[in-house]
Amino acid sequence: MDHVPYPVSTSVPPVEVPLLVPYTARGFDVPSSALEKTEEPGGAVTESRGAPTQDHSVGSASEADYGLAKDWTLDFWEYPQKQGWSVDSCQPWWTSNAEETARRAQEWMYFELLHKFLGQPINVSSLARKENNSERIFLDSSVVPELLTRWLARQYASKQDTQNYIGTISEGPRKESLVLSLLARVVLECNKLDDLDDPSQSTALAIRVLVETLTNAIYNLANVKATGTGNIQKIENNPLLTQRFLSNGWCPFQVAKLWGQYLPSTTYYLSSLSREPTFGGVKHDQCDETRCTTTSIDPATYEHQHAESCSTGSDTCQMVGVLNTMVAECIKRGCIPLIEFKECGDGLLRPSIIESRRDLRYVALSHVWSGGLGNVNANSMFSCQLRKIRRLLRTIRENGDDDLDRDRGSRKTQGMKRDIRALLRMKPQPHQQLLLWIDTLCVPVGAEHAQTRAMAIAQMAQIYVEAQCVLVVDPELQKMKYKDLPDEELFASVQCSSWNSRSWTFQEACMARVFYVQFLDGYSIIDKKWHDFMKRLGRKTTLDTTVSEVSSETISMRETLMMEVSKWFGTMPVMTKIRSYDSRTLMTRSEDWQNFVRVWNGLRTRSTTKSDDLYGIIAIMVDLTAYEILRLDPQERMKAILRSQSTLPVSLLYQDCPRILDAQGTSTWAPSQIAGGHLDMNSGYMGVHDDGLYIDLKKESVARYSWPQAYGFSCEQPLPCSFNLNLADQCSTLSVRLCLEGNVNAIGLLGHWLILVNEIAGHGEVERVQQGVLLRRIGNDGSMIVTAYTCPVEITIEAAAKTMIIQRDSADQSMRIESILLENQAIKIETGTLTT
Repeated sequence: MDHVPYPVSTSVPPVEVPLLVPYTARGFDVPSSALEKTEEPGGAVTESRGAPTQDHSVGSASEADYGLAKDWTLDFWEYPQKQGWSVDSCQPWWTSNAEETARRAQEWMYFELLHKFLGQPINVSSLARKENNSERIFLDSSVVPELLTRWLARQYASKQDTQNYIGTISEGPRKESLVLSLLARVVLECNKLDDLDDPSQSTALAIRVLVETLTNAIYNLANVKATGTGNIQKIENNPLLTQRFLSNGWCPFQVAKLWGQYLPSTTYYLSSLSREPTFGGVKHDQCDETRCTTTSIDPATYEHQHAESCSTGSDTCQMVGVLNTMVAECIKRGCIPLIEFKECGDGLLRPSIIESRRDLRYVALSHVWSGGLGNVNANSMFSCQLRKIRRLLRTIRENGDDDLDRDRGSRKTQGMKRDIRALLRMKPQPHQQLLLWIDTLCVPVGAEHAQTRAMAIAQMAQIYVEAQCVLVVDPELQKMKYKDLPDEELFASVQCSSWNSRSWTFQEACMARVFYVQFLDGYSIIDKKWHDFMKRLGRKTTLDTTVSEVSSETISMRETLMMEVSKWFGTMPVMTKIRSYDSRTLMTRSEDWQNFVRVWNGLRTRSTTKSDDLYGIIAIMVDLTAYEILRLDPQERMKAILRSQSTLPVSLLYQDCPRILDAQGTSTWAPSQIAGGHLDMNSGYMGVHDDGLYIDLKKESVARYSWPQAYGFSCEQPLPCSFNLNLADQCSTLSVRLCLEGNVNAIGLLGHWLILVNEIAGHGEVERVQQGVLLRRIGNDGSMIVTAYTCPVEITIEAAAKTMIIQRDSADQSMRIESILLENQAIKIETGTLTT
């Protein structure tokens, strides 16, 4: 995996993959020694790659076309039989011996795959590296970009029309589709190696990264590199990388949230980052996959901390603060309390409250309380912390005027603009200092101020949108020097920080006009870096590339990595409206369902100390009044939020997560909390009405979405927990597994059913897993099918399935059923439980 980017500041060694293929395997023509020793001036001896007897270039134009011009897929899958590893395709090619299985996998799914893709023999020695002072030889993929560069140059030089590649990647059983399907199946074969010990696991990872690289090469040829990575299989829970994450200081909760989000090379890159213990030496040894105890504070034991640079310590460094009554009165008057710094005669720097005005500029601080800046007992902090914050604000004030006046153009690529310039027309005088807003001092503490604190939470949108910038202060990031880091490592470091794992800080970042991230050697403007990268990416095109312009950078995976590690920022919802907190109401339904999707997906991977806070955060981010939501009974809050939306994504039905119960204790379609998987914005939407959800299956007006399909079937026996459903209109089968947690009433029901799933392309597709929902058909209302929610389902789509039988627990029980595709109809899902 030497050809993929690796962190420059890490102390973590890379994964070394043993070279297990004998040099005589498949008749590869190589020298007897993979490495030759060369004596340098001065007598030093270095090791270099052995000179291959054949040039490892792509070769002639006809050879270059081989990978796409010939259908070699069937020959590839027969390779295990030709090697005598299995009798036929139904027999396993692997063994219980980890090293032997890894050797077979490496020979077949790495070298043979590369050979078939490039259309030429592969010199194994060119992919070998000898360990210093050892006879051990490892797989070295550094040459892969050069091989693919020459292959790509030959493709451009060939007589084939490059424009033809654009359509063929997503259409029909053509060359590119067949190769992409083969690559996806190779990844499935790799899954068999994960249950064995190393070297099987490291070999499987190397194969996955190679598959990702080859897939990228095909998309690059079709000029869809920037968008085509969505079809590359994301890496799921992986034992090798899990151990690597945990041994490098990652939190188990954060690791669990990573699976299924990133490509293999990106996940490997993230696992290679060195993670500093958070401020004060706190580690994640008490955390698990369900909760991070390090970033979740305990009010009974929490202590405000000194700045790391404090030289006087707790003996002389005093607590300084403001009266919580003054803060509360300011909030009650509808103003934002800001902090002004004042030097006092006793030598202490003290904060004082000043009410916000249109001509005042301030910085809002975004931090995690586990970093030591919070205070549960009073609106105060150590003087050393206040001095440190003032020093940071002075740096911004002196060096950042141009940045403070910057519009958030980096987010305009999403078609969203911030209407805030009218609020910022008044320029401060040169002598004016930037003021501060920080929750520790500006949100009143104490039980007597509970109602005022709820009002302060409702102000959050106004506070962060009106701030000149948001300054991110994270204990781990403040120990890093950002100027030494490439952009992809900077974004990856912020992405995996404690700050980016919390729900409150996610909301604060979404509302920021511009946000700075503080490092050891200064601050970095994340907006500018992301915007510059997107401009560079937008200027690149491969359709206009000539043969002479093709280089290793053309197929570099660095851009893919940057897109992956920065998508937490690029997909972040932008809060574009400034409205008074008391002007939003549950009586007005929101039309912006795409914003709801972004909010849900962003909060899904983050946590809060108090679970009730999450409802206030969601309310603010979907343009509701947090104060109104938090006044409701806890069991009514999510209902109110869902009812406030006029449309919701259909994929919300597919999530395997806790649901709101009806009066009979049966699960409804409505989630009770943010959990489950990623909501797909392209899965279509459904209308939200008082009496139910409405889904129109007519697709002529929604061509931009992969619209859901409904398959109807009848079952005269109790529905089992898993079964196979034949698609009568296609040569494929759905292997359905019911997700029955909290939906036990679904077991044993008879009658008519619908399965709702995203559009299925049946021909030439590799077996894959999709999410869907099972609905029980209860009648008709004119042309509309009336249904009741049952449960989510996990669907495996088998392209060449032969069975049409529902698998029963008992071998002598089976039934044959076929589905009917329901088109040009509407579906209603009854939902009386949401009436509040």
